[in-house]
Amino acid sequence: MSVLNETTKPGAWGPKEKEEWFARQTIQRSYEQDVVRRLKALPSDTLKLVQYGALSCDPKKYPLYYVRSAEWNDDNPTVLITGGVHGYEPSGIMGALRFLEEVAPQYTGKVNFVVYPCVSPLAYEINHRWNRRAEDPNRHFMQGTTVEESAKLMNSVESLGKHFKVAVDLHETNKRDIELTQERHARDGDKASPDDFIIPEGFYLCVPKQEDVALGHKIVEAVSKVTPICKDEKILGYPSNNGIIVLDDVPGLCQGFTRQLADVSMTTEIYPDKSPAREAQDAQLATVKRAIAFALKR
Repeated sequence: MSVLNETTKPGAWGPKEKEEWFARQTIQRSYEQDVVRRLKALPSDTLKLVQYGALSCDPKKYPLYYVRSAEWNDDNPTVLITGGVHGYEPSGIMGALRFLEEVAPQYTGKVNFVVYPCVSPLAYEINHRWNRRAEDPNRHFMQGTTVEESAKLMNSVESLGKHFKVAVDLHETNKRDIELTQERHARDGDKASPDDFIIPEGFYLCVPKQEDVALGHKIVEAVSKVTPICKDEKILGYPSNNGIIVLDDVPGLCQGFTRQLADVSMTTEIYPDKSPAREAQDAQLATVKRAIAFALKR
């Protein structure tokens, strides 16, 4: 999760270079098999599957879904979960699916859930953080955006007309970020910096406001039982408070958008390179479970 903004500078890619970039990408996994089939297999008596759009590059191949509690009670707290904003960070997507399959049924009638398990399905298939137009959706959650993954999610969430007790955006930071950061520099006409090659080893949590740190400590405590926490004094250049950073100066992040609609918002960042895939997913689930406990005032 690099924190530099997307900019346009001399030497930056134009439409031709972006098309050439996309032509070099290959399909590495299946959104239909890995995600859609599992969503359609969820029990319809407790969870409602809703299509909120589709990607324009291939609407039949890339329908966009969210899942909400079938038994909705406005007196109960509501929790928002988003995964797959960056398609190459699979533990967020798989963690969201496992949450729906394994965890959500435990809270039927107690908590309302809205879960967007894979915001960027094309990026999931090509194993990248960018979309069809070489754009990073997690820099474009802002009004007037032309990035469709971001715009469609924002429109869908806002159309629900709900206020959320807590919003959790599930991400990873992995070694591939080094390669993709250099690719971003090429796209934007930027130069590399020494910090580009530093990857935080361990789980850390990003929050948009200082007030969110208190819950962050409880999240970190829960996750530490599953996977190591990053011990760096600074993470991505930001002071770390026991694995928590306040990331409030980067426009267009999903957590910034959801914070406008939630009491608390956060972004998980899991380091999966030294951990089994299941452990990374378990860390995502530990975050969500602790967030639900907060929503239930436990």
